[in-house]
Amino acid sequence: FAIPVSQVKKVVDDVRQFGKVRRPFLGVRYTIISPTVAEENGLTVDRGVLIVRGDSREPAVVPGSPAAEAGLKEGDVILEMDGAAITAQRLLADLLRKYSPGDRVILKILSGGAERTISVTLGEAQ
Repeated sequence: FAIPVSQVKKVVDDVRQFGKVRRPFLGVRYTIISPTVAEENGLTVDRGVLIVRGDSREPAVVPGSPAAEAGLKEGDVILEMDGAAITAQRLLADLLRKYSPGDRVILKILSGGAERTISVTLGEAQ
């Protein structure tokens, strides 16, 4: 397997500066929107991620997380991060890896039937 050099550089830089590898944290549980997910949930979009509860009834948005502080809630759809559309080929987790804790990102979301943008400062995953 191959690891992109940008990921290796980020790890090396983190260890040099902080003594550990730091990962960004948004604080949502989600499912990728497929035609089936869109139909089952009455969604008007065919891309992005739907914020949902976990299988064991974990909350959809982690209390106290950056997502909670930004006002995200169960049932919201995250469509884009910093202008990059979230799709089955461009996953939210992959987009997040490009950032560091403390970075501010702009999310385009669908909430209550209306699209809007919000700013979120990413936390650090434990």
